[in-house]
Amino acid sequence: MTPGFRAGAGRAIITPPLVVPHAGWGAQTHLYADGVETDLWATVLVVSDGEETAAVVDLDLVAVTIADAEAVRAEVARVLRLPPQKVRVAETHNHAGPPPGTWAWMEEGTAALRRYYEQLPDLAAGAARMAMARLRPARVAVGAGDSRVAVNRRETAPGGRVVTGVNPEGVIDPHVLVVRIDGADGAPLAVIAGYTMHATTMGPTNRYISADWPGHLKRVVEGLTGATCLFAQGATGNVGPGPEGFTDDARVIRKLGVQVGCEAARVYFALAVPAVQYRHERVWESGAPLGKWTGVPVAEPVPVVRVSSRELRLPLRPQPALAEADAQAEAARRRRETLVAHDAPAAEIEAATFATKRAAMARERARAFGGRPDLPVELHLLRIGPAVLAGIPCEPFADIALAIKARSPFRHTWFGGYVGGWSGYIPTPAEYPRGGYEVETSPFAPEAAGRVIDGTVAALHDMHRETVR
Repeated sequence: MTPGFRAGAGRAIITPPLVVPHAGWGAQTHLYADGVETDLWATVLVVSDGEETAAVVDLDLVAVTIADAEAVRAEVARVLRLPPQKVRVAETHNHAGPPPGTWAWMEEGTAALRRYYEQLPDLAAGAARMAMARLRPARVAVGAGDSRVAVNRRETAPGGRVVTGVNPEGVIDPHVLVVRIDGADGAPLAVIAGYTMHATTMGPTNRYISADWPGHLKRVVEGLTGATCLFAQGATGNVGPGPEGFTDDARVIRKLGVQVGCEAARVYFALAVPAVQYRHERVWESGAPLGKWTGVPVAEPVPVVRVSSRELRLPLRPQPALAEADAQAEAARRRRETLVAHDAPAAEIEAATFATKRAAMARERARAFGGRPDLPVELHLLRIGPAVLAGIPCEPFADIALAIKARSPFRHTWFGGYVGGWSGYIPTPAEYPRGGYEVETSPFAPEAAGRVIDGTVAALHDMHRETVR
């Protein structure tokens, strides 16, 4: 491999045909989308320092299964001639596209959904080949911004019920990560923008395929910088888009994407690539005496690319027997089909749809986690220059990411979920007594959050020791 840091980016459109079921909202009454608000993308970044090469795959999807993520990873690794461990597959957690294959609570459309996910590895691999073909000498700079558009979503509603809504006093993670990658010639190449907020702005009544606000963030950043933008989702388990979420008004996602995207672009343009320090050069007489400054290049080490992967064993809670869960899911499905066939009122169909989807989720949890004391999950770390992207195939609360960042030896640390698939929420221990959707649907025991924090911090310190030797 050629020495020195190099990078390349590629992209494929992964918008499903309109015969693929739409989204996965329990309250939605439609099965298929009526159109496309924004195309969905698979964006791939390939980076190499001459010693190690890695790829980032960014998918505008809600939560692919572990098996589907592994299939994407394997095919991208094959075309790039890399070990699968060197490929990071992550989703934006966009709720306005197709549901994961295991959320197939209906019979109609399941064949099209299956074919869609069968094609996904090839589409991502095509984007990876494009990225590899564009690999060229590059430079890296990393910065951080702050955005407060996200809101904690663990709301205590009137009457005391914990719902997924708006909690203005709750914890959020305002960190905006920006990894800027320019070609050695100074041309814009790629940017990774990270933020922590559920992509649930387009809600149950939305009837259009959309990339939600992360899709508009990427479009804003690309329009302003000229660089191909990838999005890194954070630990969004308890963080949402605020009171305008769960809508069918695309103006809201455009507004959110512009707000976070402009902050990312502000940080991007504040970074000097290559790095310089300014010093006073001379006084320039021009009517007023002008203080003229000049930039002096700063020597920097060649950006390092390193990948680390390790297993975290997270404790599980007991699940209902699979036979029982399967029977309940089938009964709920048949009841909904009967209501639809008899043109029942929309409110009844909506309630039956919610019950059907919740029962299907319980069946999948029983199938995946039943009878097991713990679940091995992969913690994946990717270092690009001074930044480290860490992630797990779960949906952790923002408090977990904040704790990891506070203890990380790296100045620029990102931690998020939806990396390598999806296995459910990881709430903090204090939230279990409160209940609510995230707690009720989580397969994990309260101790899981602590194991994620300790395991990730240990892995970060190990990576830091290896790269400073």
